[in-house]
Amino acid sequence: MTELEIEQMLIDNGCEHAAYFTNPSYDTAIVGVTNDDRVVYDYDKMVKFLVDTEGWTEMESIEWIEINAMRTLPFMGSQSPIIMYKLI
Repeated sequence: MTELEIEQMLIDNGCEHAAYFTNPSYDTAIVGVTNDDRVVYDYDKMVKFLVDTEGWTEMESIEWIEINAMRTLPFMGSQSPIIMYKLI
């Protein structure tokens, strides 16, 4: 999905104010939106997205996410995305 397709999907579902990652988009890692318009990402799918699209190792992908995605969340405001970790 392109950034425009993600934005349109959110608008179509009444979530036009939701913040989402744009570079990289992690589009295949989006698993839902909360009732307060926060985009929810699956952490494992974010890693897989980078492995598949960038050709990075799993460790390189994890480091990238920790530095370039996780650290941006506080600056994205109250509508910042949620990154979900599976328990099992």
